[in-house]
Amino acid sequence: MKESVKIATIGALLHDVGKVLYRSGNLDGRAHSISGADWLKQFISDQAILDCIRYHHHQEIINASLPQDSLAYVVYLADNISSGADRREIEGSGEKAFNKNRPLESIYNLLNNNHGNAVHKVAAIGKNINYPQAPQAHDYSPEYKKISHEMFEALKGIEFSTAYINSLLEILEAYLSYIPSSTFLAEVSDISLFDHSKITAAVAACLVLYLESQGRQNYAQELFKNRDQFYGEQAFSLLSIDVSGVQQFIYTISSKGALKGLRSRSFYLEILLENLADELLAACSLSRANLIYTGGGHAYLLVPNTEEVKQKIDLALANYNRRLAEKFGTRLFVAHGIKECSANELMSKTEDPEAYANIFRSVSAQIAQKKLHRYSPQELRLLNSNNQTDKEGRECSICGVSGNLVEQDEVIICSTCAAFADISNMLIRPEVVLTVINEKLSGPCLPLFSAEGKDLYLYALEAEKVKELLKHSPARVVRLYSKNTFRTGFSLATKLWLGDYAAKNSEGLLKTFAELAQDSQGIKRIGVLRADVDSLGKAFVNGFVRADDPQNKYRYVTISRTATLSRSLSIFFKYHLNALLEKGEFSLSEKQGSRNIVIVYAGGDDLFLVGAWDEVLTAALDIRRAFTSYTGGALTLSAGFAVFEPGYPISRMAAEAAALERAAKEHIYPGGTKNSLSLFGLEIVGEKLLAQHTYDWDTFENFVLGEKMASITELFSICGDYGNSFLYSILQLLRVAEEEDRINLARLAYLLARREPPKNASDLVQKTYSEFAKKLYKWALDPEDRRQVITALIIYTYLKRDEKEDEQDEQF
Repeated sequence: MKESVKIATIGALLHDVGKVLYRSGNLDGRAHSISGADWLKQFISDQAILDCIRYHHHQEIINASLPQDSLAYVVYLADNISSGADRREIEGSGEKAFNKNRPLESIYNLLNNNHGNAVHKVAAIGKNINYPQAPQAHDYSPEYKKISHEMFEALKGIEFSTAYINSLLEILEAYLSYIPSSTFLAEVSDISLFDHSKITAAVAACLVLYLESQGRQNYAQELFKNRDQFYGEQAFSLLSIDVSGVQQFIYTISSKGALKGLRSRSFYLEILLENLADELLAACSLSRANLIYTGGGHAYLLVPNTEEVKQKIDLALANYNRRLAEKFGTRLFVAHGIKECSANELMSKTEDPEAYANIFRSVSAQIAQKKLHRYSPQELRLLNSNNQTDKEGRECSICGVSGNLVEQDEVIICSTCAAFADISNMLIRPEVVLTVINEKLSGPCLPLFSAEGKDLYLYALEAEKVKELLKHSPARVVRLYSKNTFRTGFSLATKLWLGDYAAKNSEGLLKTFAELAQDSQGIKRIGVLRADVDSLGKAFVNGFVRADDPQNKYRYVTISRTATLSRSLSIFFKYHLNALLEKGEFSLSEKQGSRNIVIVYAGGDDLFLVGAWDEVLTAALDIRRAFTSYTGGALTLSAGFAVFEPGYPISRMAAEAAALERAAKEHIYPGGTKNSLSLFGLEIVGEKLLAQHTYDWDTFENFVLGEKMASITELFSICGDYGNSFLYSILQLLRVAEEEDRINLARLAYLLARREPPKNASDLVQKTYSEFAKKLYKWALDPEDRRQVITALIIYTYLKRDEKEDEQDEQF
């Protein structure tokens, strides 16, 4: 990284740290820029960085005797652009004061035309979710004191150099994510001090490289005196990258070692994307401050609009795709799009109200075009010439390829699948450090690539081993990734939020499908859940457009809100999901606590879980409840849930759960669309293939489980065990009624009469059975109630099915 970019980035990241001191009660009458710079002198001796912090306000920099090329001017304008992208006045507010105890407002308050006022408590990021809640008057100075003290201790452990910029980002994210950037009462306060500082740093780095490329280093003239003109200059570019082939790469494997393979492959794709983003940033002399979003096979980066940067990006991605093709054939490919833009466009302050949204539309269109034309004729010839096949006609027993085969445990697999299997149990250990090295070590590793197309190797190592490498062979270490843990003491370290919850057996190894099935209540099956945020792409582009304010409908559509929204969702799915599974609450039986579940994948907006079938189903309800509280109902989830025998092909599991997820997203119900759960599988009804067990979440929880299944459970708990045959008979009758659209009441009366309690039964038993019979008559006559009863009966019989029945062919 260039020295000038390093100074501007660090200065921008720390420019507002004085606000924490002020809000902690340090009321010495000085501006936060002055107190912040003085406080940071304990750690920083570089005057150029301190000037960026000390002089980032107009009234200060105008009277400062700074050289014309001082990077303080860069941070000054970057702060203005970042503030212009997040500060918006509250319509009709007459307030002109600040309140240091004002908390951070939820980013979801204004999303999708919401009118929320929920706020977060001032706190560092922790394992427990900091849910938005109703605002209450509170003195937050003790919380700010605690944060400033812990930040002080954390900053003592790093150097203010290029190698530690990612560590600095981690510290600021940990402590400033739930602190508002602005406490001005006339403005919306939904951007955290961390997100504001990160965007400021991203903009500052771009400004330095853009102006340096043109020899325009009189920053006082360019960025201070002529700032109004500069806002319209296309100094930036939005880069979007997309990894295609994800589904095929992850799920097209056999059942042999399927769960290990799934976990390793989905993890590998996350690291592949993160490493690619880091390689692109390093090639462009940028830091992860410029990484706006990464997850789900997609990433957005803010880069300077220079020819050099564009050429480096094109070359790096060409090298990456060449190496992917050599290693994986045509299964994986990285497409990208890049669009130049101005500060005014990033702030939505242009005459064209669609200018900001058009940036994203442009890069999406470019990516779609590149996916249609992946390879040039020359590249296709090279791919065909490199096609490796086994001379004996053998294939990998896991993924089916016929090149680079090895024998492992008397099974033929390819070298890549062997690496995935070897490293899988290391990956589930929370303490390992994911280490990218430019030379091979002993032990299992996965392949990665540099921007130049050179080989890199990913190892999962103990922290002590990493310390040894950094001490004795630092040149071999390219970068470090830690899972959900801040390792600020390591140079080159980056913390990644990763959904890595995994049920382990008594030996501390990842449970197999068979072991997870045995952990199920009742029928010994595994459950598969695929879930996805509804209409998220639309929310990113138009979610902050206010239909209720035609004159200012685009006022909240800015890069700061896009970045804050994407980071908030990533933290939920990649981090908080782990705690939700660790502390399971909803239950269909007596089970609570740690779930017998494995996260196969949890990205920026979706997830794939496998586990004991009953625990996966109840975990879905926990996740939906938490997500609704987390987003204030501004976003919804749709999910598909299916139950399988543990030996069922994983590719079919994924495909059938995905079909159910699509059915949930297509669901229309009174009061809305999507926001639904589709269960069990598609059924032939007439000439159509339908997902019969699809409900909006509230209906499923309150009526299928809370009413129908609760009544069935009460009947059996009070009146005794009638046996599953009784329920199967009712279930069969109701299913026939569904097909014929009428119920055979005489048959239903006969079934219920046969099971009436004896006359000498207690009054409670008699009453309970009578009430159940009346309800069942009523429900059987109503098509919607009847459908809900069928779903409830299936779930209940699954729960009560014993091992003997489980060995027989299923009746439903």
